[in-house]
Amino acid sequence: MDGQISVVGRAAGRGFRLGIDEVTTPAAAKSLNRAGRRAVIVHAGANWIGSVLDSSDGFWPKLVGELAHQGIDTRVVRARSKPAEALFDPAADHVHVVMGDMPAYGRNVLHVDQGHVTGFWYLDEIGVRWNSSLRFTQFCADQINRGHADYFFNGVSGWMLRNNISKAPQPERMADHLEPAHAVVFTQDIELMRDRAHFMTNEQMIRTAAEFDRARLVYVKLHPQQSKAARRDLLAVAQDYQNVQVSEASVHDLIEKSKVVVTQNSSAGFEALMQKKTVVTCAKSDYRHATLTAKNPADLRDALDYGPDAMVDFPYEKYFYWFLGRNMLEEAKENFAERAVARIREKAFL
Repeated sequence: MDGQISVVGRAAGRGFRLGIDEVTTPAAAKSLNRAGRRAVIVHAGANWIGSVLDSSDGFWPKLVGELAHQGIDTRVVRARSKPAEALFDPAADHVHVVMGDMPAYGRNVLHVDQGHVTGFWYLDEIGVRWNSSLRFTQFCADQINRGHADYFFNGVSGWMLRNNISKAPQPERMADHLEPAHAVVFTQDIELMRDRAHFMTNEQMIRTAAEFDRARLVYVKLHPQQSKAARRDLLAVAQDYQNVQVSEASVHDLIEKSKVVVTQNSSAGFEALMQKKTVVTCAKSDYRHATLTAKNPADLRDALDYGPDAMVDFPYEKYFYWFLGRNMLEEAKENFAERAVARIREKAFL
């Protein structure tokens, strides 16, 4: 078996592993299946495999220890590889945790990825972000304790805004240097994905926001992962309008200075909820309960016009707590691993 399983770490003096071992060949996968012992198999996408193996991802280090404490072994495999296919053998009855954006409902399958706010994680039966089950779940504000919600909202939003924390690194905050705007458009790089999620393109969002009222300023912030070609095309669109300003300012400053936030389904849109802003999502979104959804330019024009009045009484504190505190897993909490294992057991009768 030498060269088939890469050992990351083992528990001294114990019969199970505390680190995650990688299953690298179909032969090793079949051997694990024949062992007759259920394991938790982490199917890591290309952008996650390295951090899982070196225990820097933030999710698995705590969880592996809790699973090991309960006598459950954990292995990692590269998602959609030949060894991964072998480990999906129904007779083995393993629990499969898919790490990355690979939505699918399946027996004994859960999905993990970082949430819209750093430090909060999905552990979902269907997928992550707009493919998660949260998109289909109803938000009932009456069922949320206001005191708990206020405490949670003030703690998380206060920390992020004071320290200029976002999913991507941000420039130093200088909101006083920005002029007030009617809207800010946060673009994304999702339009070329195989499985379409957007209703409106980045170009449509920019043009609709700009043409709504040419006398009112509109900020545009490009996504850091957009290609040079995409950035060039969107910059050309922005140059068609005197009231459009492309900005590299902190997302928090742009949100603060804008009346309405327009995006497809970016985390920047979710972060705007911390400032109780009217958010318009132009794609499938798992936080759609707290936004207005625009499926076409007419919808977006209506949202730019009437959105702030329509959302004036929305319970942002309760929603923030419901989404993050109730439905996500917070890695800083002492009960993080306990809650995660409970979800795994409930799903797979482990």
